[in-house]
Amino acid sequence: MALLAWSGAPLLQARVAAVFVSVVLLATIAELLLIRYPLRPEYRDRGVWLSVSTPIVIATIIGYGWQFGVWLDATVSLTAGLLMVYLRNTRFRWAIVNAAQSVLSAAAGGWAARPILDAPLIGQLLLAVAVALAVYMVVNTLLMSVTIAVAEGARLRWVARQAVLSLPRDIALMAPISAFLSMALLAYGAVGLLGVLAPYLALRQAYIIWAQQQVLYHQTIRSLGFLVQRAHPYTGGHLQRVAQWARRVAEQLGLPPEQCELVYEAALLHDLGKTVLDEQILNKEGGLTPQEWEHIKKHPQLGAEILKDTPFLAPIVPWIAMHHERPDGRGYPFGLKAEQIPLEARIIAVVDAFDAMIGGEAPNQQRPHRRPLSIEDALAELERCVGTQFDAQVVQTFRQVVREWQQHRAIGANT
Repeated sequence: MALLAWSGAPLLQARVAAVFVSVVLLATIAELLLIRYPLRPEYRDRGVWLSVSTPIVIATIIGYGWQFGVWLDATVSLTAGLLMVYLRNTRFRWAIVNAAQSVLSAAAGGWAARPILDAPLIGQLLLAVAVALAVYMVVNTLLMSVTIAVAEGARLRWVARQAVLSLPRDIALMAPISAFLSMALLAYGAVGLLGVLAPYLALRQAYIIWAQQQVLYHQTIRSLGFLVQRAHPYTGGHLQRVAQWARRVAEQLGLPPEQCELVYEAALLHDLGKTVLDEQILNKEGGLTPQEWEHIKKHPQLGAEILKDTPFLAPIVPWIAMHHERPDGRGYPFGLKAEQIPLEARIIAVVDAFDAMIGGEAPNQQRPHRRPLSIEDALAELERCVGTQFDAQVVQTFRQVVREWQQHRAIGANT
């Protein structure tokens, strides 16, 4: 309130009430056309709302000063927030919180751009747009991260990290539109903003199409995983556990979030090739003959061949093909060694072997030709095979993941 009161006097003296009302109307429409970015693909119902009204605020800061931008952002955020309370039964306090965050973000962006705006050259104008947008987005993202962490009970560092990772992409998308809006506003006033409503709608539609593609992508992954599970019931729990553990190991090793999700999906599909193998050999009780083992060993490459012509699955195809390679070069199907094997494939190899050793949680998930080991014996076996069958760093990290899992399970059993 103090910041609004401070910035209000210059705004009133500027006699731009008609412009202000026009821009508020356009920006409010844009604010209601929001797209939610999930913090992570497995949490699609939680995330950060990306407002396409932000470039309008940046343009008004450039064209009319930071005071105009602060009042515009506050008015639009509060108006849209109250409409959301009425239309979607959201909480009133979030409208207030969002408006407060908008005021602080707009003020920060405006103040950062003020020294640059003193020069009328086009280069300085574009630089001012970039600075104002970057500062606005950084401040807004950090403020939103605090809000999400408090509301969801999540760790602030984790939430901020997930949100900040998308900042370069968001700024790159908004910067050209912000610059175009700024020039249109300076040249034609509020009327110039009407000419760029179509790009806003196009941007929103692009986000919607992207989100739909992501939904179809994950549905395809789940369908293929269901296919493997239906073909071989014992793989159902195995695939889920391997996928979850593999993702956690990838996170612990510091892989980017997008890469961790790809590891999860590759692990979920790593046994896809078994759906085209001989059922009698797969379900055989007792030991396998050398010829039968050679038949089983075809499944990594067969799985890769099934997926190779699906473009959006291209990144995970090599990992599926190589998840039975070994650091000592005695794996299959290519006989690769050490660093020749992708880290993602090495992760799947360790987790897959561990879960196979401990067996399924239900009788129908246990393998017909293998007696399950205890968790400690399975971990000891991984350690024993470090450097020959398994990657040392992955085994060490996976041991930590298993210990965390055991602790959580023990806590759950005692509550």
